[in-house]
Amino acid sequence: MWVGSGPIYYRSREAWILQLPNVTKAAHTFGGTEFQVQGLEFVHTHGTSHLDIRLSSEDQERILKEGKAEPPRFGPPAGWVTFRIRSEGDVDAAKELIRLSCDDAQNMMAPHSLRRFQKNG
Repeated sequence: MWVGSGPIYYRSREAWILQLPNVTKAAHTFGGTEFQVQGLEFVHTHGTSHLDIRLSSEDQERILKEGKAEPPRFGPPAGWVTFRIRSEGDVDAAKELIRLSCDDAQNMMAPHSLRRFQKNG
């Protein structure tokens, strides 16, 4: 239940994102909500249907080439894509991109976690 204009739709999407490993949420600088892995933002929302998703440069290039997302509307394009949820049919594609983004963020932050563990361990 991700499609619609009321808060119930947003809460459903938010709950799904927060169940991913090591994910937290924070207020986004330009409004909306951002989701992070160990402090690294990997997706943020604008309203109930607009997602800005951070990807590796390789994934970004592939996703844009395949037409699975759009170039970002605002800010620097490096690593970001925009995805709009327009219908229930878009939900699985959104989840796929969010998972990919979360995995990229996990991989990017893994060395930092290891250094913190070694320092404190």
